Amino acid sequence: MRKYLLLLLMSTLFMAPVAYAHTMDKSTLFTDVPETAANIQDIMILHSIGLLGYNGKDMALNPTDNLSRKDFAGWVGGFFGLEGATVDELAQAAQKEDYVSSLEGDITYKEINTALFHHKLELANPDATMTKEEYIAFLTEHLTFDMGGHTLIQMGGFAEGPTGTIEDVVTGDQTGIIIDGKTYMLSGHPRIFADSTDAKSWVGQQLERSIFTTAADHHHGHDGGQEESHGDHAEGHGDSHEHEASDSNEATLQYVQISTAQVVKEDAKEMESSNATPREEQQAAAADDTTSNSNTVWMIAILAALAAIFVIVFVKRKK
Repeated sequence: MRKYLLLLLMSTLFMAPVAYAHTMDKSTLFTDVPETAANIQDIMILHSIGLLGYNGKDMALNPTDNLSRKDFAGWVGGFFGLEGATVDELAQAAQKEDYVSSLEGDITYKEINTALFHHKLELANPDATMTKEEYIAFLTEHLTFDMGGHTLIQMGGFAEGPTGTIEDVVTGDQTGIIIDGKTYMLSGHPRIFADSTDAKSWVGQQLERSIFTTAADHHHGHDGGQEESHGDHAEGHGDSHEHEASDSNEATLQYVQISTAQVVKEDAKEMESSNATPREEQQAAAADDTTSNSNTVWMIAILAALAAIFVIVFVKRKK
């Protein structure tokens, strides 16, 4: 009996979804940001390109706190690939390159406009400071703003990637997705917005948005070396872009946003329900009740069978 139970347990473990190494999903970004946060996609995108990083101590975002010049400078230093292995070193490098004038106090919209947008944005209140939530919303709004032939996302060495139905996936040492017959490999540390990091579960689903990280000859060292400051949470999360591109000059996917079949199914069901006549709604409800009753009967039968097996085993052991 113990052997059977052990085999059952082992088969369950082997059936569990595989989380590929070095990936980060919506549950592993920040300890104080739930998966259901309204701006979770914006957070993941900015995090994936290096414009939203750790504070050098833990993985809490503290979204309602004001954004300090020092934190912003550290993120900018990493975004532009400046030299530095910690938040402090990157912040000092950013100040040296005049991305910020000081590491004291809180950052303003005017200073972000200077550091990231070449003074191109028209600001309603340039001298105002902002919370991290406001910073996330502000950058998301202007991420693709045209600054005379290039955007902020391009300045960091990134580009919008493919979208469409995922026909198949490549797994193994590297993970890739196939769309329209073409294979796109994921970077070494991708951000995955999906219900599962198991690539095999993505087949047939929609790739809604993706972001390429550039070829290996570009430098995007944000968060490089900072993992030692992140405590236990940082294991496997050191995500310097210098190591994320493949050894070849092929671009790789740094961010993938995948819609789930469950969401699509629920949306379709809601549409059918909204268009159904009262008679059709009654018929659907009756069908649901029948299915529910059938499932209940099956569950009772299975439990009864299991109980009988345990009684037989118990009786035999007593004899």
